[in-house]
Amino acid sequence: MNKLPPVIRPYNSNIGLTGESAYLWACFIANEADMDGDYIVYDEFKTIADQLAPKPGKATPSCVVYQSLETKIQEYTQ
Repeated sequence: MNKLPPVIRPYNSNIGLTGESAYLWACFIANEADMDGDYIVYDEFKTIADQLAPKPGKATPSCVVYQSLETKIQEYTQ
């Protein structure tokens, strides 16, 4: 297993992740699913990563909430 990305929550909140943290986690989970051959999970998290990817002229979200991402993070951190 690769090194896990950081879980960074928005200031004063325990719901959701910062946009950057969610992006790193979505990329990580998509990569792990690709290596495992689980293409349904890969497609889901690749789509999330594409939505959150940094682009010129696009602001990084301060808070995003994806239940599927939270569930996968719990699987990897526990």
